[in-house]
This record gives sequence, C-alpha cells and structure tokens, in this order.
Amino acid sequence: MNGNVKLLGMVATASIMLASCSNDELKEVYKGEKISFTTQVKTRATETTITNLNGFYVYADADNYEDMFINGRPAKKEAGKDNTFTIKDENGGDYLWPTGVKEVRFWAYGPDNLDTAKAFKPTITTHTQQFETLLESSMENGGTNQQDFIVAYQNVKQENVTGGAVKLDFYHALSQICINAKCPDHNNRNVNIKGAWLVNINQKGILSFSESATDTYHMQWTPSLPSTYGVKFENLPLLTSANTTLIGQAEGTTGDKSSSLMLIPQKQDKWTTDKPKGAYILFLCRIEAIHKGTAHPDKDSNGAIHVEGDYHYHQLFPTPQSDKWNRNEYGYTCVGIDIDWKPNHKYVYNVIFCGQGSGAGVYPPIELPDLPKIEGIEIVPNKDEDKVGETVLDSPLSFDVKVEAWEQGNTGNDDGNTNMD
Repeated sequence: MNGNVKLLGMVATASIMLASCSNDELKEVYKGEKISFTTQVKTRATETTITNLNGFYVYADADNYEDMFINGRPAKKEAGKDNTFTIKDENGGDYLWPTGVKEVRFWAYGPDNLDTAKAFKPTITTHTQQFETLLESSMENGGTNQQDFIVAYQNVKQENVTGGAVKLDFYHALSQICINAKCPDHNNRNVNIKGAWLVNINQKGILSFSESATDTYHMQWTPSLPSTYGVKFENLPLLTSANTTLIGQAEGTTGDKSSSLMLIPQKQDKWTTDKPKGAYILFLCRIEAIHKGTAHPDKDSNGAIHVEGDYHYHQLFPTPQSDKWNRNEYGYTCVGIDIDWKPNHKYVYNVIFCGQGSGAGVYPPIELPDLPKIEGIEIVPNKDEDKVGETVLDSPLSFDVKVEAWEQGNTGNDDGNTNMD
C-alpha cells in the first residue's frame, strides 16, 4: 500500500499565538501490493517535520481478524528519500493488503524515538486504543527537553479506495504553549523578569481515540494531576516594546528541538480568589519608574531612590523594605488565564507590562509552588492575605495575542490582548 502521509498543525487566536503545520497525503496500496508510506509535510515552526521524522509506528485492525493485522511495527524512512517510509513484518517480509478484507483501521504514532517507557505508554489492541501520558514538570528550562508527539487514525473501506489512494493524517497530540512579554512604556518603566511559570496545569492524561471526535482529529483527552511548568532566568534583558520570548521559540525560528512547552490538552478556569485551583501565569519580577528631575529632598516620601546622571529611579514593585535603594529586591505577581487547549494547537501568550490599560498583575496566592532558587536576588514575599488578588500597580496585565503556523487556538480574549491587572 502506497501512501502520502500528511502532518497537520494548527494554532489558536485571542491572547494566544498558534502555529499550524500543513497537510500530508497518504497513498493507499492496491490489493495485494506491499504496504509503504510516502509522506509529505509542509510546515513552519513545527517540531516534527519530514526532515527530522525518521520513522513512526503503525497498527492496523482488519475485518475478521481477531488480532491486529499490523501490531506496532516501525515504518522507516528510505535512505535518500525524505518522504518515503517502508514497513516490514517480524520476519523482514512486506505487509500486503489482506485478501478479501473490505475495511482496515489504521493507527500510527511517532516519532520513532518517542519515550514510550515513561512519558507516552501505548496500549493499542483491537478493543482499546489509548496512551497513558505523564509529562514531567519543567520548572527551570521552559520545556527544552520535551518531545513532540504525533498520532494518526484512519478507517479505510476498500469501496472508497479509488486509484489506490488512502489518506493518513498525522496531528500533534499535545498543545504547544509559548509566553512572551513586553513593556510599551519602557522609557519610563524598567521591568526585570527572573522567572515565569504556568501554575495549576495538569501534567497527566489519557489519550484515547474516538470515531465521533472529528473536531479534535479523533483524539479525546482525560487530564489529571495539577503541576507547574516554567523557566528561570539569570540575566534576562529589561523588557522593551518588542516581545521578549520567555517560554518558546522566537518568531520565525525552526529546529529539531524547541523550548516551547508541550502540554496536555485541557480546559481550566482562570485563577481568582474564588477559584483557587484555577490556572495562572506567575512572574518573579521587579518594576522601577524612571524620570528626569532635580534631587529629591532627604526623607522623601517616595521611598528608596537611585540617582544616575539626570535620571531618578523609584522602586514600584515589590514594595521597598527600607528607605535604602536595593536593586536586588524582587516579588511575585500573576495573571489568571482561562484555558481551553486543544491538541494540534499552539498558543502564544504575549503579556503586556505597563502599557495602555495594562499594569503589572495581581498578588498571587500566599501558598506558591516549590519554585527554583535564583542566585543574587532577595524575594519579598506577600504575607498579607487581604492583598491576594489585588493589583500590584494601578492596572491589570494584558495579553496581545497572535496566530502562527499551527491551527488557531483561543485564549479567551476577543480583542487579542491580555492585560496585567
């Protein structure tokens, strides 16, 4: 059986930026011919491409067969051919379209180096088709070591096979998450970020296949086990009016590996004081006001001030712990997010600090996850329960959302912006 395999990717809109990959065609084999796969992938900024896809695993359930006709055999790329894959049985022989069979269901997953011992455990039989997935919490590197996970399902009836063509589409089973940040008012505000984390995000899930789940490419996810994912920084530059990538690939980059987070598709309410288990983005940051001016009088009520040339610097957040300037003081702020992540979608959150109608977020819960330590700074914790959920400055954070190469994913904001409270 000859086939064109299409890898498809999608991205989402509204407070999120998504990227999509393109179609691949799988050409079906004539009855009696050996089964092979000719793949074609057209994609931008996606993690699995025809170039780096060296193989995948195939299962097939044929009519009137008690067991799998093909049971997890590898389809391998032919040398010198980017888009041709062949499959052999346990004895090295070719697979042929079974004589007298009118219908075959195909499942496939990849890439061929997928961690099936721990992260993605397949159970695919004639009765059950699912993956038990556990994505290790990533607190420091933004998901650099995570894997893309692609799957395909197709029910092929012989009567519908015209000219020997069967379509088999691969889709990204996970959701890809990116976080950027910028400060439009950077001439008057210094925003220094030392860490960013997604909190109350499920890290475990069961992926099963369903004939009826056509809107999610026959994939159904059952998520569980809340966790935290993110990244810490030692020397991230001050934010400017252009996006700084905190988690994920910078725009226009491609490669075999990405620091984009690959997470379980799931739906979550945003965190509020009334919904303590809701999802939110947590930032460890420092914010300063900058202005030109004459010297401040002694014991000025504006607190600790740093003078450098003609410019004066005031610490806005966290609240100074004394009347002496201390550039090493940092604090936690957050913004709640409604999420509805779907498989094969890429969501890009562009967070706006100190812009028009945007501030620096709200005080997070008193009890925070066990976050990584960062050398050379002093964290000023909020110990006042009454401040939780209140803005740390005058306005909330906002999100500017865009859509990239995968299918569009929606973050919930109609105007495409997410403001920091």
